[in-house]
Amino acid sequence: MEQSAPDMVSGTAPDPPSPSSSPLENLPAELRDQILSRIPDLPSLHSIVRASPVMHAQYRSNRDTLLRACLEREFDGFLVHAHACQMSRADHLGEAPAREVTTGFVEAYREWLPSGSSPCADLGSVPPSDCRWMAAFQLTVIRPLTRLYSRWALEKFRLAAALAASEEQGPETAAESKATIPPAVVHVGASANDLSRCEDIRIMRALYQCETYHHLIGHPRTVRGNLMAEHHVSDLFFSLFDPWEVEAMGCIDLFFWQGLDALFGKLQVKPNTALPGAGPDIPLPGTQEDLP
Repeated sequence: MEQSAPDMVSGTAPDPPSPSSSPLENLPAELRDQILSRIPDLPSLHSIVRASPVMHAQYRSNRDTLLRACLEREFDGFLVHAHACQMSRADHLGEAPAREVTTGFVEAYREWLPSGSSPCADLGSVPPSDCRWMAAFQLTVIRPLTRLYSRWALEKFRLAAALAASEEQGPETAAESKATIPPAVVHVGASANDLSRCEDIRIMRALYQCETYHHLIGHPRTVRGNLMAEHHVSDLFFSLFDPWEVEAMGCIDLFFWQGLDALFGKLQVKPNTALPGAGPDIPLPGTQEDLP
């Protein structure tokens, strides 16, 4: 997967850029640093760093601090869940964590939640490499899936409204409409639907919660032959959340099975989740040290 996070090239700092006619690029370095420290979200940071060699060099000179400041704003409303997703990866818990490790992590997750006694650590304590992985995962996976899910869900609502209108005209009309209405599918090339910040947060939070579930429980490689034990850990995980959050995770699961089925059908090599190492927590290529 091609990476889309700010500054995807590792190594030495770039050569000093040539003089520019841009007022932004001609600002003193201190002011450029202040501008970058107030970028509202990751896509904006990505755009300005990719568009300007001067701003790219400025970002590289203070990357860890600037990225953490942007991530604090990007993850506002779901930082706990993004942090739990990062900490539940195989890099931290191992390829096949024992039941005690999984149960201990779920209990730690409970304490990070707002109702817990031990709030989630801020990003200042997260290693730079983990911050870069979180940024890359948010940009290349979570944000695109949020757009795809919103299109799929709104299409579901449209089809339901069309079917309800046909039912008012009689059972025969409803049967004909049900047979002719196409299923809700995801069109990758369709224009993105504008969501409120609250709607964005709810979808992204559910995506992170689902990802964490699969890191801990939902992948076949974690099944160790004790079905009752797995059910216990699963119940423990879902008990962390309010009913509406669990329902949101169910909607995300339905989206993957229905909304993306057409996309998976076009792949020559289909995902095989029965194979160890094929789970969703495999790190994106090149995200260990050089992102963003």
